[in-house]
Amino acid sequence: MKLNLIIPSFYPAVIYGGPIFSTYHACSELAKLVNVNIRVSTTNTNMNSRLVVETNKWVPLNGFHVKYYNETIIGKLSLSLIFNIWKDIKKADLVHIQSIFNTPTPISLFYAKLFEKKVLLSPRGSLGEWCLDNGNKFKSYWLKYAIKPFLKNVVWHSTAQQEKNEILQIFPTAKVEIIPNGIEYEKFQVNNVCSTKEYIKRFLNLDVDADKIVVSMGRIQKKKGFDILINSFADVLNKYPIAKLVIAGEDEGELSALLSLVEKLNLTDSVYFIGSIAGQDKIDFLANADLFVLPSHNENFGNVYVESLAAGTPIVASNNTPWSEVEVAECGKWVPNSIKETSNAMLEMLSRDRETMRLNAKKLAEKYDWKNIAIQFKTLFERMVKP
Repeated sequence: MKLNLIIPSFYPAVIYGGPIFSTYHACSELAKLVNVNIRVSTTNTNMNSRLVVETNKWVPLNGFHVKYYNETIIGKLSLSLIFNIWKDIKKADLVHIQSIFNTPTPISLFYAKLFEKKVLLSPRGSLGEWCLDNGNKFKSYWLKYAIKPFLKNVVWHSTAQQEKNEILQIFPTAKVEIIPNGIEYEKFQVNNVCSTKEYIKRFLNLDVDADKIVVSMGRIQKKKGFDILINSFADVLNKYPIAKLVIAGEDEGELSALLSLVEKLNLTDSVYFIGSIAGQDKIDFLANADLFVLPSHNENFGNVYVESLAAGTPIVASNNTPWSEVEVAECGKWVPNSIKETSNAMLEMLSRDRETMRLNAKKLAEKYDWKNIAIQFKTLFERMVKP
């Protein structure tokens, strides 16, 4: 089975966060399975720069191949992809298109229809109400005229029931399959244990202690709800006066406003931004914290939630995310992303037994191992291409 994955950006463009890792790991695990030949068509965009990779030719990567089309205008347009993507699609048995509001999507849908190829379309969270309301008004026209005409034989992929509902709200007759994102579960089982004082010294370079450590991680943008988190943490300090909130992630234009909020609330000795972290630092950052909190306005999945769980740290997630199951598994709270609801959830979780929640969190996260997710994808692909 020849699969052509079409996506605007791909590994090693890790600046884009979770989706880059999820697509890379999905391809890596799928490539290990029998009768799956994967070719990824993408661009060399790296947000404000270009990846240092070979372009316009197939390059081997961890058991599959990638073609990085050169970006004509960084992050906006690849003429090379526009004029050549048809060749990749024509040779495939099935086309998996990821993203909605990017130039390659309608072009790929057009060629897939022309060559009568089956299509799996993943919106990657872009059809959430918050994303649509806070985006360009042109999006509704894009959906109506650039996407809808090509959807007759398309199967949609969602990562959770919530995203499936979002798709059906816009396209009521859509056929939607749910397959979640995954995680390298075993990697998150190895961490360097440290005390709170050692933790603060390592990640903040401060010689102080804390009674609780709350962490968060994600691109520093409005969608993530960090302003809600900071306001909520002010309430937590009433019970845990020397607690620390540590937020990791790449700034996407929101950091200045959040730092102003921290200063306004007199939290400069309690709330810290440490930029992006990865690898073992990321695992240790999550595993040694008392609680992970991200009151996002919208997530189709949210890789970082399951990464925290795999590292053994309970979570507080907003009910704009698909993580209601943490309540049943007793390793988190799923609440409206208001300040009061978030602070109440944080206080409740910080009062629970940490070791019990560590075991519960790991147990829940294990089912999201990429090996299991890859098998689900292969089963779907085989069903789609069956005559």
